[in-house]
Amino acid sequence: MRVLVDAAQSVGVLPLNLTDLGVDFYAFTGHKWWCGPAGLGGLYVSPAAFELIHPTSVGWRSITVDAEANPTGWQPNGQRFEVATSNYPLYAGLRTALAEQAEWGTADQRYQRLCQLSRRLWQQLGTLPNIRRMRQTEPDSGLVSFWILANGEPMPRLHRHLVEAMEVKGVFLRTLLSPNCVRACVHYLTLEGEIDQLVIDLQQTLECLPE
Repeated sequence: MRVLVDAAQSVGVLPLNLTDLGVDFYAFTGHKWWCGPAGLGGLYVSPAAFELIHPTSVGWRSITVDAEANPTGWQPNGQRFEVATSNYPLYAGLRTALAEQAEWGTADQRYQRLCQLSRRLWQQLGTLPNIRRMRQTEPDSGLVSFWILANGEPMPRLHRHLVEAMEVKGVFLRTLLSPNCVRACVHYLTLEGEIDQLVIDLQQTLECLPE
């Protein structure tokens, strides 16, 4: 059995040591927590798993050739999965984003900062009478989900109205269907004042929603 980790929501947040993690495949995107350009991601393949997988497409970058450009085999490394032209500007954008993130302390310091900010949001949401937090304990990531209440009961039909009204104010939340809730997200680059303003805007918007 081989293990694949979908790291879209963890890379750039959680400290990472691929050797200690011991997975076969580790796939990630660069545009979420790393704040890189959209459209670029990566895949780590362990040395053991690399020996068991083969390309499904062939391109000039994936093969080795002889002196007359005749194919002689696959490239000996990850290049064997590179078919043709790459988007090099995206590479430069992601490298710049990674360098910028590295200036904000160690991976553990960035994670602790993120948790501190998400706890701030989670705690303030707990003071709003028309919101119920999904988690009863402090969050351990930057994602904070909640329900809108009406007469003390969750009202999923109001979630979309809230998200649309907040978007008009330039605040972007997300609705989820399973479980049906609203999700807010903070980054370790988020400011405390931005969290405080989010809660104020939430309360004002909830007061104006249809019954």
